[in-house]
This record gives sequence, structure tokens and C-alpha cells, in this order.
Amino acid sequence: MASRITIADVSREAGVGVATVSRALSPRDHPDVSASTREHVRSVADKLGYRPSYAARALRSRDYHAISIFVPDRMWAWWEPAVREAYIAADGLGYRTLVQPFIPSHSLDLGPRKGLPADSKAAKAASAVASLVEIPTDGVLIFGSADDASVRDAATRLRLPIVTVDDVADPVLVPTVATDNRAGVRFAVEHLISRGRKRIAYVGSTWDTLYTRERRAGYESALADAGIRFDPRLVISCSNVGDESLRTYPEFDRFIASRPEIDAIVCEADELAPPVLRSLRANGLRVPDDVSIVGFDDERAALLVDPPLTTIRQPYEELARCSLQLLVRAMGGEQLEVTRQLIVPQLVVRSST
Repeated sequence: MASRITIADVSREAGVGVATVSRALSPRDHPDVSASTREHVRSVADKLGYRPSYAARALRSRDYHAISIFVPDRMWAWWEPAVREAYIAADGLGYRTLVQPFIPSHSLDLGPRKGLPADSKAAKAASAVASLVEIPTDGVLIFGSADDASVRDAATRLRLPIVTVDDVADPVLVPTVATDNRAGVRFAVEHLISRGRKRIAYVGSTWDTLYTRERRAGYESALADAGIRFDPRLVISCSNVGDESLRTYPEFDRFIASRPEIDAIVCEADELAPPVLRSLRANGLRVPDDVSIVGFDDERAALLVDPPLTTIRQPYEELARCSLQLLVRAMGGEQLEVTRQLIVPQLVVRSST
């Protein structure tokens, strides 16, 4: 590997002092450097292939502040709108954002599309946080791993405040922000009931995580509050829901072929809706005339299906703002309570209901 060209090399080649080189290469024209000297130094720097480190300059002037954001590399990109909002909020506070992927300490079997690419450079979460010893960072925002003690300990060793966005981990070991999944599914069921639906099925995955349990609990409690008897036969658990090669789910196919008396379905997540819609059409059922459907997440699939999906929108922007506010408070020296703060989602009504 060729040796890196330094400012001293430029100084020698240009025949001027190091301080003059630094001033000549400054993004702003320095008053103590003439136009001819500036042009000469920049020409020499270009010839040698020298690139000044503006990050190092900012560090020396103590004018560089950054937040590192870690996103899970094995999961669907639900975090993308939240990261965008975090970037905007951080920028408004004068912080740069550094984003990199990591391998979650525990991951669900989300099907072939969810696996890491063969050339992935992602590291385990704790190793990724530990690598910040070489990167100027004031705090860490991580999507997931709220129950990973090694992540918490890695941040503690570097004396870095850490906040997570996580609705899977239970319990949490660091301050955490998450969607109120139970409230979200309650909104879905209440919306269906307001449309006159009474026989409401629930189509979910076989995963046993905090968010799946909370969504199922929201379904049952909303039915109870409406005086509708819970019927376990209307709860369909489907395996391999992360496999996009599946046109339909065998478990739901068997359920709908039995001609159950249903007039609505709550899907645990939006990605379950397309296979469910295909099965309904194959059995001559119209949406929403015969069966209404509500999803959860408001991901891209909700807009691409026919009809467009009524869904519960994750509060992506508020998750980012809230977690960033907590992190900034921690970076200011405040001792945050280790708990999970819940953000209420909202119902988005479209043509499927």
C-alpha cells in the first residue's frame, strides 16, 4: 500500500511552511495567504494527491460532534424512516450522524431474503460498538439489542451514552424507546368494529417475541372491551412469513378453505397481507366487501397491494425524535432511567376497510 501523502510532503514540494500550506488549503480563503501562493500550494497538493482531513481539523478545533447509529443488517428496513428523522434532528442540534450495520445478537428466522449477503462486513453489535474507540463519537443510538449485556458493557467501557429503539427485547438493559404495539392493534380492531365487523380473525406469525405477544394481546383485549367473545379458532399462526417466495400461507389456505364465518382480518404485520389477499381472492372473497383487512407497520407493501391496505403506522419519526432527545440528555450528563418508553402509533385508513 502506498504511503499516505502528508501536509509535510506538500510543504517540502511547495517550498513553504506547514502553516502556510494549512492556510492555503483551508475551505475559506485565508487573509494571510496571497492568491498566487494559494494557487501554487493547491496545485502542488493536487499533483501529489494530498487530501486534507477536515474531520481532523474539526476535532482539533473541538468543533466536531457526532452520534453513531447502528442498524440491524438481518432485518427488514423498518428503521429507514426513523434513521432519516434522526439524521434531521441530530443535524439541527449540530451533530453529525455516522450509520453502520450490525448483526443482531438474536434474530428471527425471517426467510431467505433476510440473510446477510455473502460479502457483508457487518459485525456483532458489541464489536461494532467497541470499534467506536477509533471513531470520534459522543453517543450511540442502536436499533435493537436492548437486552444485550455485551452491547451495554461495550458502551460503558468507552463511557458512551447509549439508547435503543427496540420492541423485541424483554427486559431491556439500557434506556429504550418502542412502539406501543398493544395500543396499535386495539386501534385496528376498534376501527373494524366501527365498520360493523364482528367476526374478526387474527393472522400472525409463529414467532414468540415481545411485539408479537403485545399485538396479539391488543387483539384479544379490544374484542373483550367490545363484548365480543374471543374465539381461538380465528387466530391463525403462519410459519415462514418472511419468505417472499411464498404466494400464500398453507395455514391460512386451510383456514379459509374451511369457510369460516369471518368478516374482517387483522394481520400482525403488513407483509402478511399480500399472501392473505391472494388466498381470499382464490376463494372468491372480495376485500373489503366480504372481508376487511387491517395491517400493521405502514411499510411499502401497504401501498402496493390491491386494494391499498388500511394499517397501523409505526411512529417512525417520533421514535427517532424521542430516542435522540434521550441520547442528547444522556450526553449532557443526565442519568436516564433504564426503562422502555412507548410511543403510540396511528391508524391510516385506506381502501381495504
